[in-house]
Amino acid sequence: MKNRSLLLILLLLSSLLFAQASAESSMLNSDYYMATDANNRTLKLEKKPSHLLIAGKAGNMPANALFLFEEVQSMDLTLPKTDQGLGDFFAFIRPDLAQKPRISQTASAEEIASRNSDLVLMKATHFESTAKKLDQLGIPNYTMNLESYEDWKAELSELGKLLKNTSRAQQLIQLYETRVKFITDRVASLKPQDKKTILLLQAERSDAAYAYKIAPDSWMQTWMVETVGAIPVWKGANKAANGWSTVSFEQIAAWNPDLVILLSYKDASDIYLKAVQTSELWSLLDVFKQGNVKASPHDMMNYIQPVASWILGLQWLAKEAYPALFADVDMEYEVQRFYQEFYNIHDRAKLEVLLDLYRTSVASNTL
Repeated sequence: MKNRSLLLILLLLSSLLFAQASAESSMLNSDYYMATDANNRTLKLEKKPSHLLIAGKAGNMPANALFLFEEVQSMDLTLPKTDQGLGDFFAFIRPDLAQKPRISQTASAEEIASRNSDLVLMKATHFESTAKKLDQLGIPNYTMNLESYEDWKAELSELGKLLKNTSRAQQLIQLYETRVKFITDRVASLKPQDKKTILLLQAERSDAAYAYKIAPDSWMQTWMVETVGAIPVWKGANKAANGWSTVSFEQIAAWNPDLVILLSYKDASDIYLKAVQTSELWSLLDVFKQGNVKASPHDMMNYIQPVASWILGLQWLAKEAYPALFADVDMEYEVQRFYQEFYNIHDRAKLEVLLDLYRTSVASNTL
């Protein structure tokens, strides 16, 4: 009976794998380029997109995903202006893009349509304001969410279909899964009493005043803390409808976390760490006295956010939370390996630029 059940399971599994392979083969041999976007719309193009425009705010996220595919090197690209002040990563990869004018993040659907692109790529949040209008104007457009680990896996798979490069999509997904599993396997042995409490704070400054914000429970930043086996002490405290919520210093003190990570997406994070290091208020906290207030890592983009390099943020966070558990993780090696495997950057000079930016971002953590 057991042998018969096992045989049935194997036959069903084989049938499923055959069906998947058959569907993929059919898609690859089709005359069309077709995929389903984050708003559940199926886009069907008659030719591979070669003149592509990325529109709207947070356009760096779909651009991050697109640049993981080698097809981007030969595309005629129009990118949106960026509001992240850490560097222009896309022009770094493709220097010719530095000379090409960018489109405003708030460009209207009519202005976008006037560019006559084969395809417009944008965040799913612009569906109502832009994507629907582009549909009415007959402009092919495709939305991506990319706000979670599951989003990244599912949407890389669909983007691979749209480009008819499913092998690269599956390779990327496997690269992510292998790195995440390495972390989750190790922290699985942690006992509840051994789990660290972590507070991620997005820091901002206006004149001489500093403000600190916490992420929503559903955002990737919260997931990252939980995935490394730690406890996000702010969970449940963000009452904002959608986005970061400001917290008082009194609340930070009351949480009394084991580790505080300072984030910034427009400035170097160590600016805020240096301010904390000279603060009389912060000096009263146990986490400060123990040297556990840290600047988050970045190169041209901060790693602790849902851009492609979030996996580096996850690895760094795991090592910071549990240094003994991840003593064998060399972050400089991981940064280099990430850019080689995900972005196909092998030029030694370019890798050194990225490594130097990473080293500088965390240098203040050891002072």
